[in-house]
Amino acid sequence: MKRVWILMLLLLLSGCQIGNEKLNQQDQKIEEKLQESELDLKDEREDQSDNKAVSEASSEASILEASVDQIVSSLSLEAKVAQLFYVTLEDYQRTGLPYGGIIFFKHNMITADQTQNTISKIQSELTVPAFIGLDEEGGLVTRITGKASIGGTEIPEAWVLGHAAIPNAVYIANEIIAREIRILGFNMNFAPVGDIHTNPQNPIIGHRAFSDNPEVVAEKVIEAIRAYQNHNIIPVIKHYPGHGDTKEDSHMGTATLNHDLSRLMTIELVPFIEAIRGGVDVIMVGHLQVPQITGDLTPASLSEVMIQEILIDELGFDGLIVSDALNMKSIVDEYSTEAMINKGLDAGLNLFLMPENVDEAYKYLLEKAQTSKETEMKIDNTLRKIIRLKLEKNLFEHKNQVLQDPTIGRLEDRKMMTDLLNE
Repeated sequence: MKRVWILMLLLLLSGCQIGNEKLNQQDQKIEEKLQESELDLKDEREDQSDNKAVSEASSEASILEASVDQIVSSLSLEAKVAQLFYVTLEDYQRTGLPYGGIIFFKHNMITADQTQNTISKIQSELTVPAFIGLDEEGGLVTRITGKASIGGTEIPEAWVLGHAAIPNAVYIANEIIAREIRILGFNMNFAPVGDIHTNPQNPIIGHRAFSDNPEVVAEKVIEAIRAYQNHNIIPVIKHYPGHGDTKEDSHMGTATLNHDLSRLMTIELVPFIEAIRGGVDVIMVGHLQVPQITGDLTPASLSEVMIQEILIDELGFDGLIVSDALNMKSIVDEYSTEAMINKGLDAGLNLFLMPENVDEAYKYLLEKAQTSKETEMKIDNTLRKIIRLKLEKNLFEHKNQVLQDPTIGRLEDRKMMTDLLNE
């Protein structure tokens, strides 16, 4: 209708009949004006649509923040402090504290039904749902497959998947992992591995890495992350800033990454940078000394330079930062519980994974929060990030959800992995 009225108006202004040639010229001008008018209308509609989308996004963000405020304000200081710890199932069952995360190992899972029921019971006991995680990389690092396991689908190690002939092999394999652990009740996986296998003498990473090429590792990491996110599993890329070129195993003692920042930016950090761009929500920081960058032997997991200055400020990561297991010798042999908590909090850690003495660590952080407003503010800031992610990932909605069929290790999934390896 608008086109008709505009046409009539332009015809009146044109002075009516003025010869065929002039009419043709006038018609062309009219058509051009009509096209311009339609483009203006299209731009206006797009602007309105964009404004509506921005308004809706702003409204959703406001609702989310209001929910975060409400939950944070409802928690006692004791509950707030507990949210910063990611502990073993045994420590949760022993203390009953409302920890932020609980990690399972193979011995915690006897059958699929028992695992699902255990997780459902935990979530039903908590006001704030827990991150329930495990290390399910495939290959050597697995909790639900292999001997004395609950029979999950066996997945090849990352190196095999990274070199498979099928282009999307990593996605296919990690989709199976994601689906199986989601069925069991997990909402987080400490995978994928973003390390690069650049050192053949490395005793801990090796073929847990997808490749010795940073671009290939970055590509495969993104595939894995998408597979998890598409199945409501929160992936945790590890081990920032890169464990692939160390000669030591940080489980056994100190491990050193002896490179400067320019080297890290072109090799070790490439998969982490791509993961951040790809929207990963959680990064695990390894206990890796990086003396050429920090100027001392502080491990990255407790280093303000490596976490706050580089990971957060330089790389722009605004998600959750979890330590590698704090019961590893590289931490236990060098730091007291108090020093570990103080340095980790100052560095920007959000989740303390498996302190060797969780009771002592919890008690110390609580007492520190009770006597220091600055510490209480740091805890509140971290807590807001934890609660926000739990809301964004619908953990509050899913916390009492029991999936009816905890079947894992399906014949079709096993066949898919066999076919993939035979390509």
